[in-house]
Amino acid sequence: MSLSALVDGALALFPRLEGDVLEIQGKSLTLSLPRRSGVQPGLGLEVFQEGREIRHPKTGQLLGRAEQIVGQATVTQVLEGYSVARYDGDGARPGDRVRVPSGKVRVVLVSLAETGVRQNLVEAATTEVYEGLSRTGRFQVVPGDQIALWLAQSNVKPDEFLAGKGVREAAERFKADTILAIQFRQVQRKPFMDVRMFGSGRPEPTLSTAFFVPASVKPVPPGRFSAGDRNQAAATAERKPRSLLARLLGGLVEGSGNYSSAADTIPLAEVQRFPFVVVSMDVSMGARDQIPRMVVTDGERVWVYKIVGKALEADWTYYARSLGLVISVQLADLTGSGSLEVVANRFSSRAGLSSFIISAASGSPTAIVDQEDSFLVAVDEKGTGVKQTLWSQPYSADTFFGKGKMAQVTIKGNGLAKVRQVPVPSELRATGLTLSNVTGKDQRALVFIDESNRLRVNLGNEEIWRSSSIVGGGSAKIEVTRVIERGGRSFFYYMEPTPLTVDLDGDGVQEIVVPQNKVEGGVLGVVYRGPTGMRFQQVTTGFEGGVMAALGAIPGEDGAPPSLIIAVVRHSNFLKTSGETQIIMTLPE
Repeated sequence: MSLSALVDGALALFPRLEGDVLEIQGKSLTLSLPRRSGVQPGLGLEVFQEGREIRHPKTGQLLGRAEQIVGQATVTQVLEGYSVARYDGDGARPGDRVRVPSGKVRVVLVSLAETGVRQNLVEAATTEVYEGLSRTGRFQVVPGDQIALWLAQSNVKPDEFLAGKGVREAAERFKADTILAIQFRQVQRKPFMDVRMFGSGRPEPTLSTAFFVPASVKPVPPGRFSAGDRNQAAATAERKPRSLLARLLGGLVEGSGNYSSAADTIPLAEVQRFPFVVVSMDVSMGARDQIPRMVVTDGERVWVYKIVGKALEADWTYYARSLGLVISVQLADLTGSGSLEVVANRFSSRAGLSSFIISAASGSPTAIVDQEDSFLVAVDEKGTGVKQTLWSQPYSADTFFGKGKMAQVTIKGNGLAKVRQVPVPSELRATGLTLSNVTGKDQRALVFIDESNRLRVNLGNEEIWRSSSIVGGGSAKIEVTRVIERGGRSFFYYMEPTPLTVDLDGDGVQEIVVPQNKVEGGVLGVVYRGPTGMRFQQVTTGFEGGVMAALGAIPGEDGAPPSLIIAVVRHSNFLKTSGETQIIMTLPE
């Protein structure tokens, strides 16, 4: 069987037909739709009543009849001369009409792959199905990432789902009337597809087939899902500049600063080398002067630089004259002035956790807020590209992070005032988190690194996606000593790098870039939204022996792609307390 035959089979399940209601018994309708009409169990119909005739006022031509929808019906049984449907509604009577709704059929495409099947081949085959269904004009195909994630969390194996287990629950939970599930596995050392289509939550499939992945399906070339590249011809007389997403996914960054092939070059520039370990870094651009800035800290001092071309210019320095290690810094416009403040958290084994906000509006940097017992995190709730909202999570002497507790606060006088409680997942810690529209232009999703070092994407408290690969690592390690019985015991907590959320291909939907410092070889993880859902790809940077402590981005000039800023730390001792940091920038083609 070919993929085109699969599409034809799916299309045949949703014929455009009309029929009559012959009789009604409770919620059961007998319909004048015989087997030869093409009707199938699970097909959804709308039940309507015809009223008065509608004629053209001048010509008298009959244009149709007034209609009233009186409910929905789902076909449950198809016989030689008629069919039976389950009715959901009130007011239907014999003689009423039924038809397949004229709009597109919403199909949730769930792709499930076993270990051993090449991910880029899965992408290619899934995309062929997606595009084939879309081309018919009959289907609206949406990604089924949420269902795939829910199945994994519910311990429902792919073959069990194809056998009907969990289908009803998935349909109800995710409002998926029609589910097309594809399981990819290896058979005789060849990629194989098991396909089932389920309708109206029924565990019995309306379509069941299986076949080897056709030889015509080729693995997805890198950068395939870049919005700027997807609709371009494969070959052009003059090669156009590619999006940064396509370039990132197109090859491996080597330590020399180039991709491994000339066609996939990303030149890199070292814009600064610090003789110390950068504990935290952030990059942003204020609305007032439109100059990108970078903030870094070594744990004691806080530096702010202007990014001018491929160089840094010192802006100001703040000395945190207090006990404790500064463990995070962020740039944010919290006063609405268009200038950037610095939001910082610090920890002392004696004093515990405290946070402060630095402003240089008066000409010299000053702490305008200094408070204890809370983590501060700046986020971009409005999607302006600048963090303007401040979240606060209480510090816990027992668990360090007050997981699952978050409030929005605002500057009031020399302190902070609570604005509202923010609903967040119970596992959320005030580190390694950001907001992104990766799930769609009109949605701000919460993106965070959990305690298992998995990247998670949530809309409210609902989890949308989770990485299978480990991400994060490499940030500050904090030792907390607690007195237990007669002695003390050390507990260690780890800060996480903030995932970078940036539009890499100019389509208005952001991608996520996150360090994978627990994976050898200097690896970045890139999360992007393809036509069949959210996807994760690893990019080898060539920064072996270094730790990518933080990421940032600055917008390109004259519509050019953005440039990434990477802080690469190389430790010089076993305890990782000393070393140097390179600030690396990607350059346009």
